[in-house]
Amino acid sequence: MSIKFIGKRSVLYTLSKIISAVLSLLSISLFTRLFDAETYGQYLLFVSYVTLICSLFFWWHRLSTYRYYHKYKEYYDSFLKTSYLSFFLIISVILILSLILYNFQFLHQYNIITLLPFCALAAIFKSNFDLNQSLFNISRRDYLFCLNIVLRPVIFVTLSLIFHNYFKIYDFALIYSLMLSFFITALASNFLILKKNTSGKYEKKIISKFFSYGFPLTGLFIFDYILTFSDRLLIGHYLGSDMVGMYGANYDLIKMMVLFGMIIQGYIIYPELNKTFEKNDLNEVKKLMTFNFNIFITVFLPLCVFILYFNNSISDIFIGKKFTILSSELIPLFSMMFLFWGLKIHHFDYIFQLSEKTSLSMYILFFGSFINLLLNIFLIPRLELLGAAYATFISYFIILLISLLISRKLLKVAIDIKILMKTGIFLIMSLIISIVFSRFGFNDFIVMAIFISCYGVLSFKYNYKDLRPYFIKFYY
Repeated sequence: MSIKFIGKRSVLYTLSKIISAVLSLLSISLFTRLFDAETYGQYLLFVSYVTLICSLFFWWHRLSTYRYYHKYKEYYDSFLKTSYLSFFLIISVILILSLILYNFQFLHQYNIITLLPFCALAAIFKSNFDLNQSLFNISRRDYLFCLNIVLRPVIFVTLSLIFHNYFKIYDFALIYSLMLSFFITALASNFLILKKNTSGKYEKKIISKFFSYGFPLTGLFIFDYILTFSDRLLIGHYLGSDMVGMYGANYDLIKMMVLFGMIIQGYIIYPELNKTFEKNDLNEVKKLMTFNFNIFITVFLPLCVFILYFNNSISDIFIGKKFTILSSELIPLFSMMFLFWGLKIHHFDYIFQLSEKTSLSMYILFFGSFINLLLNIFLIPRLELLGAAYATFISYFIILLISLLISRKLLKVAIDIKILMKTGIFLIMSLIISIVFSRFGFNDFIVMAIFISCYGVLSFKYNYKDLRPYFIKFYY
C-alpha cells in the first residue's frame, strides 16, 4: 500500500476525529452544566480506576498486536486467533481477581472496592474496543475504524441524557453510559473481525513474541498511569471529589483540544512508519519522522499558543461557570503540558517502539512518574489545584527532554531549524496583531479569527512549500 493511497484515506481519520472531538467538547460543556462538580469528579475518579486496570492488564497486549501485525500478516488467521484467545485469558484473570478482592470484607471501607465489579467490566469493554480499533487501524479497515470513533461518543452522550432525564439516574448516569458505549461498539466490531476466522490456530511463537515485546511495557504503562492520573487521585484524597471535577473539566478540555490532532497524525503516519521500518528503509523512516516533527512545529505549537492566549474565552464557551474558578491559571499550563506530552508520545516514542527499545521508555517514565508523585504530594496540600498542574507540567518537560536525548542515539532525526524559526516569527507577529486589535476593543471571536488568519496566511505562504511533498502524499 503506497503512501499516496494512505493519504487519500487520511481524510477519513481527520473527519471522524473532528466529529468525535466536537462531540467530546459538547459533552464536557453539557456535563459541566448538567452535573455538579462532585458527581463529575466521582465519574473522573471512576475513569481513573478503569484506566489503572487497563494499564496493568491490557495495554501491553494491544500494543503488541498492533506492532506485529505486519510481521505475521501471512499467518493472519492464527495471528488473530492467538490475539483474541490471549485477550480472553486476560479477561478471566481480571474477573477472578476482582471477585477475590470483592469478597475481602475489610476492604469495603474503601469506596473503590464497592465499585470494583463495575471498574473491571468497564476496563474489559474499553480494552476490547481498543484492541478492535488497533486491528482496524493497522489493517487499514479505515471506514470501520472511523465509524467507531464517531459512534462510541454518540452512544455515550445519548445514554447519559437518557439515564439522567428519563430514568432520573444522577450519580451513576455517566458511569453506566461509559460502560455500555464501549460494550455495544466492541460487540459489533468483534463480530466483524472474527466472523471469517475459522482456519487459524493458537501459536505459541506469536504469544511469546507478544510477551517478550509487550509485557515489559506493563511497567511503562503503570508509570504512565501515575503521570496521568496521580494528580486526580491525590486531589481526591486531599481536597475531595468536587475539586477533582473542577480540575478534571479543565484538564480534559485542553487535553482533547491539543491531543486529538496528534492522535489523527499518529493514526496516519505510524502504520507507514511501521511498514517502512520492517523493510529496513531507514532513510525513508527518518524523512517521515522529520515530517512528523514539522507538523508539531507548524500545527500543534501554534494551537497551544492560541489556547494559552485565549484561555478565558475558551473556558467560558466550553465549561460551566462552577468549573471555571481557576481556568485562567490552569489552562495555560495544560496547553503547553500536553504539547510536551503529545510530542513525547506521538513522536519520540515511535523511535523506541520501532527499535524494540520499549524498556527505555519504561525507565524514562519511571523517573518522570517518581518526580511527578513527589511533586504532587508536596505541592497539592500547599497550592491545591495549581500544585497538581505545576507538578505535572514539570514532570512532562523533564520526560520530553530525556526522551529527546536518548532517542537521538537510536535514530537521529533531523530538526528543520528553518521551519522552527519561521513558525516562531509568525506566531510573534500574529500575537502582536491580535493584541493591537484587542486593545481597540474588538470582540474576542474577531481577535481569534485575526490570529488564525494571520498565522495561517504567513505559514501557508512561507512554510507550505517545504512541507508540500509530504502534504500531498498524506493528506490530498
